[in-house]
Amino acid sequence: MKEIFYTPFYSRSRDILILKCIDALKNGKKAIYLLPSREVMFDVREKFMSYNGGISDINIFGFDDLEKIICSDLIKKFTMISFDEINEILKSIVNKICDKSYYNDVKDKIGFIKSVNGFIKVLKRHLISPEDIKNMLNCFGPILKKKCSILSSIYEEYENYKSKRELIDIDDISIKAQELVNKNNYFENVGVIVIDGFINIDTVNKNLIESIIKSFCDIDIYANIPFKNTYNEDFIRDEILKDLLELGFNINEREFYIVNANKNLKNIATHLYSGETIVNEYTDSIKILNSPSIEHEVREAGRIIKKEIVFNKIDPDKIAIYVKNIDDYKEKFIDIFDEMGIPIKINRGIKLITMPIANDVYSLLSYKINNDHDSFINIIASKFLVPCVMQKDTNYSTCEIIKACETAINIDDKNYEDSLLKIIENSENLNFAYDNLRKYIDIIYNFKNTDYNDTKELMEGFLDLIDNLDIASNIKALYDNGILTGDSFIKNIKALETIKQTLNKELYIKKEYGDPSNDNIKSLLIDIFNLFSDIEISQNIANIDGVRILDPDLAKGQFYDVVFILGVNESIFPVVKAANPLFDMEDEDNLKKQGINMFSRRWEMERDKIRFNICIASATKKLYISYRTCDEDGSYMIKSPFVEDLETLINETNKGKIITPMVYMKDRFIFSNDSASMNEVLSYALDSIWNKRICTQNILYSGEIEKDNDLKEILYCINYSANIEHMRKESQKLNNHMGLLSKEILSHDDDMCFSASHLNTYTLCPFKYFLETALCIDIYDESLVVKRNLGSFCHKALMEYYKDNRDLYDFNEERLREIIDTKVNELNDGSIPEIIFHIMKEELFEDLSGFIMDDISNREYFYKKEGLELIPVIFEKQFKMNDHYGGNMIYGKIDRVDLECDINGEYTGRYVIYDYKTNEIKGVRDCVEGMDFQLPTYKMAVDEILSNEYNIKNPECIGLLYYSIKKLKRNGIVRFDTKKKLFKGNSGPKDLVAKNNLDILIKWIENIGIRDIGKIRNGIFCLPYNCPYEDSPYNCIFKSICRYDKYNFTAMKRSDNSD
Repeated sequence: MKEIFYTPFYSRSRDILILKCIDALKNGKKAIYLLPSREVMFDVREKFMSYNGGISDINIFGFDDLEKIICSDLIKKFTMISFDEINEILKSIVNKICDKSYYNDVKDKIGFIKSVNGFIKVLKRHLISPEDIKNMLNCFGPILKKKCSILSSIYEEYENYKSKRELIDIDDISIKAQELVNKNNYFENVGVIVIDGFINIDTVNKNLIESIIKSFCDIDIYANIPFKNTYNEDFIRDEILKDLLELGFNINEREFYIVNANKNLKNIATHLYSGETIVNEYTDSIKILNSPSIEHEVREAGRIIKKEIVFNKIDPDKIAIYVKNIDDYKEKFIDIFDEMGIPIKINRGIKLITMPIANDVYSLLSYKINNDHDSFINIIASKFLVPCVMQKDTNYSTCEIIKACETAINIDDKNYEDSLLKIIENSENLNFAYDNLRKYIDIIYNFKNTDYNDTKELMEGFLDLIDNLDIASNIKALYDNGILTGDSFIKNIKALETIKQTLNKELYIKKEYGDPSNDNIKSLLIDIFNLFSDIEISQNIANIDGVRILDPDLAKGQFYDVVFILGVNESIFPVVKAANPLFDMEDEDNLKKQGINMFSRRWEMERDKIRFNICIASATKKLYISYRTCDEDGSYMIKSPFVEDLETLINETNKGKIITPMVYMKDRFIFSNDSASMNEVLSYALDSIWNKRICTQNILYSGEIEKDNDLKEILYCINYSANIEHMRKESQKLNNHMGLLSKEILSHDDDMCFSASHLNTYTLCPFKYFLETALCIDIYDESLVVKRNLGSFCHKALMEYYKDNRDLYDFNEERLREIIDTKVNELNDGSIPEIIFHIMKEELFEDLSGFIMDDISNREYFYKKEGLELIPVIFEKQFKMNDHYGGNMIYGKIDRVDLECDINGEYTGRYVIYDYKTNEIKGVRDCVEGMDFQLPTYKMAVDEILSNEYNIKNPECIGLLYYSIKKLKRNGIVRFDTKKKLFKGNSGPKDLVAKNNLDILIKWIENIGIRDIGKIRNGIFCLPYNCPYEDSPYNCIFKSICRYDKYNFTAMKRSDNSD
């Protein structure tokens, strides 16, 4: 039996056919169910599960899957080539054939290559050979004849190329499948084949069906076309119906029982394009919306969906949003729906080209090919490309580097690399970076000036450059320094690996299938850009369940309770541009007369009309149509003629109720009372307060603010902060709105304790100190937590290693390995992937073993110079004291103290204090300038500890040192007379202190501390005039709540100076 179920919208013909398949399965037969999209495959699989309890012996897939099964033996004998490989083959063919021809000016353009690829694909789907095209040439006008003559030659050469190298493409499989049907045993036990959801089938698939019918006449074949609208059926009748009737199918137009759906929606779906007025009474089942921006459009849809889920208990899985240009909407869907707590089924991957690391790598190639200034600035300012050793320096400033680049370009726009290096060398602020920057620029400059013979060599050089820059180490350093979070670290490592894989794949394709010697070098840049634009870096796995975000082409007869069709604008839905830009409308018509359908504008317009109709008919309860009045660039947009066709179905009385009033650009920030997230609730309340409007009850969150004390407190704090912000802007003087606590609210606590790190924080930024210490605000930052945990682990591991270790001059690898293995699991709560955790563990061992060996070398050197030993004695020692800093209670923890011993093992009274640091270390200048209190405070504490606990009278400090575990450097406060004994050669700090001046220095720093403690007790927590994090590679964790305003503070500083 060969039967077509041609039924109206909302018919349950699909269910009838599924039951026919189940009957075949019960009779011991197999069933094949052919569908055009993945989304409808899910729908059919669910129906099979519901009716049959499983999907065994039923294949639910598309024509391409069926063809691969038929050709499975053939595929093994050939090499399958991908879309990119086809383009590379065509590129080399086009270069030869199109030279000095009609297409000479565009032969190097990737868009032209893709169009040629598309043209050949269409011909093969129509079973038209190169010879067939040549035979048609006399039927065409002079221009089209010239075009097709060249294109047929390219097509012929392409087929010959594949034949010689035993290659096949996906369309070859489709062509071969029809020939191999009767030679394949796959169909032997098939009882039913269903072809469902198609509105047209191409020639190659039509022939496949014909071959199945001829070879297996006992198989029942059904076609389901549940898209009947008598006012718009010409396309379906001329396309799929006509083709199937020619194969001997019969039409069954019997009306099957109808899906339980809103009657107005049924009427609209079956009368669309009729021009009749059929909606004569008000209905809330349909709404026509408009928006001035994508964000407003998505937010409006989100509000409606939230109400449907909350009040009408609609399953999010039963809500679908159709949008033609999903990429334009994707980011807004994710951000807004996550904010509203609406589950959404969408691919959350981000385009590789949108990631800064990809843009920076792309700039390397652009700099080589175009020698452009913008690419050079990107390269010099890139945090991913610039050597990490430069960025670790606290003096490094990206802004200063960019300014220097711009100056260099203005001086000499041809040799700006040399000009930049001269500026850096002569700059007081940047000369520290000269050596490293020169090496970095030399690597880039050598790549730029190397002459490559072809694109293959250029690609190899490009990949070598990426390896030489060691970008992975830079990413790791950015993570270690807290500039990248854990998520960003993984994302950028993924991106880097994807970039390398993509470039290596492109290199392989060029070597294997291309003709690099004839490639246009500049076209390579466009190729790489297109490759980066097409690839997505996966993020979180898309929700399994949630609101469906679909392209209209995926609407194939499945049903949802609530349906949205967004962005229904002219030139978008329907699309008006040509599917293949090689041909104009006249060309398309002439080709159509010869049986070649190039997906012409008229043909695509008719398909879009049916798609729009199917989208409407997928709604069973409610339908929302939305168009935009403005593009994202502010240009005017026109609603689609499809919307106008829909509006004609509504009588004049109800149009005002169903069609919403125009929303203008200025209205997009107006907050209504149908808020769908707590952010919107607060925004609506604040908008009402500050614009002096009456705050009406919120629909979704009625009385939520009054009922929720926490929410009420948030609203109060935001409103209070807004008042403060207003007062800050009004004042040109430092006041209580700028960080001064008034005496009325200042709490004097005589038991207040301070630490050296507290004083360091206050000196750096009093406001940060106030948030962290006075208000005890702890902002969770994964990267900082990991960094603190690693630092704490290193301290504990070193204490365990040194403690009770009798052999302090030979590195005991086993002891360290055992300590790490025992304690390392404290660092992982299960959130760190095993492979990354293993790498972290090995890095810890390398860092700590390197540190211990460096420490052994330093102590051995001291022994050789002095004849006395420095023995690690005190570890992680906590202390409290009130004999210093004006009697204030000071507390802290000292990492390590080495005591000097004579040959008898007796303490001489001299000692060195060590404070471990993971990376950067400070020097004596920071102490003198009152920016670092740790080492001086520790000396005060150690003097008391040695006197009281070790009975050492008059202890003498010979060094107060920070010790970097990773960099193996020491710096701090060192005496002139002991420096040569503690440090080898010219290493060590350059700023030294005389023995007699050490106590004077400590007292000086103590007085600065007393001054700062006084300010703290008096409630002075103003922001500094110069933010320490501005132009710094390091981020402040309070950046999101800090109100630092460089220009406002500059004005205040001037005001203070004038006073």
